[in-house]
Amino acid sequence: MSWTEIFPIFDDDMLERYQMEASEREKTAMADHFAVEGIYNEKKVGHVVATSLFWKPACLGEVDFPTPSKAVMENPGKHGLSSRFKNPWKHYVEPVFEATRHLATIRPDLVYRVYLANDLSFLIPELVEVGCEVYLMKSSSLLHNPGAMWRFLAMEEEGLVTMSDSDRAGEMLHDIERTELVAEGGLGFWRRPYRWGTSECKDLGSPGGYHPYDAAVMGSAKPFPMRLLCESFIWSCQKGILKNECRIGDRRVPIPGSEWPGFGFDEWFLNAAFHPRAAFEGVMTFVNWRATDLNQWFALDIEYCTWANPKSEIMFWGDPNEIPGEDSNPVSVNPNKLD
Repeated sequence: MSWTEIFPIFDDDMLERYQMEASEREKTAMADHFAVEGIYNEKKVGHVVATSLFWKPACLGEVDFPTPSKAVMENPGKHGLSSRFKNPWKHYVEPVFEATRHLATIRPDLVYRVYLANDLSFLIPELVEVGCEVYLMKSSSLLHNPGAMWRFLAMEEEGLVTMSDSDRAGEMLHDIERTELVAEGGLGFWRRPYRWGTSECKDLGSPGGYHPYDAAVMGSAKPFPMRLLCESFIWSCQKGILKNECRIGDRRVPIPGSEWPGFGFDEWFLNAAFHPRAAFEGVMTFVNWRATDLNQWFALDIEYCTWANPKSEIMFWGDPNEIPGEDSNPVSVNPNKLD
């Protein structure tokens, strides 16, 4: 049993098929999802912290929101809207302001880049004022995607990239240091795997719920052709060329969150298109000492990573005092060097 026997892979043949078979109209539609309308407060630095900022319903079938404003985002219920958060302004927008101010204090050599939905363009003056680099997108996103995928475009460039979400502002420095650690070690990427919390994924151990990457908890030390991968991947999924299911013998297991453009599609892309390529560049996998939910699919994943690049490693982190006898420092393990 190997990773590629179980999990779907968006391979180079599928990529070439998009380049050869997609019509110009289809390619234009795909490109529009990731087109940048303008750049504000552009900064040339060697390390970018990248996030996407948009406000859309998360899942398929939900009614689109009206044109956003601060008033609407502060109290969507007052405007008859059903939102995951009572105050999206406080949840999504204010943390970006706070994170940027904090980053300017602790690491002025870095930049906080926001890939901003077109219908949130009214935020540009405030974002620039606090020090953000703003990439105003042509799109306002459809649902949770392509908005959640915009930040991946930062990995097109030379230099270091740390992915972020507004609600991870408190963890930003740790993630930045992880990216720099990976670069110093000559690896390409770092990530923190996890499993979706559905009952099938947790109780039955479905491979469809295992995620090699959390889109907001990862970093890059090497450039990657993310735009082409994103566009060709979406097209291939829409055409049914890539099946969104895992294979266990004759059994087919669906992958939650793999329907375009709903919630989770960004990580489905990372799993099927990015991971099979990133693994060959070397991956540092961060695992909490107390993690108990990484099952056999995690083991298969690590085997795949170390086969693709023997320099790949696992670094354990967390509170070592909860595991008696362990040292207080993080421990890095190369599975290929274990006796």
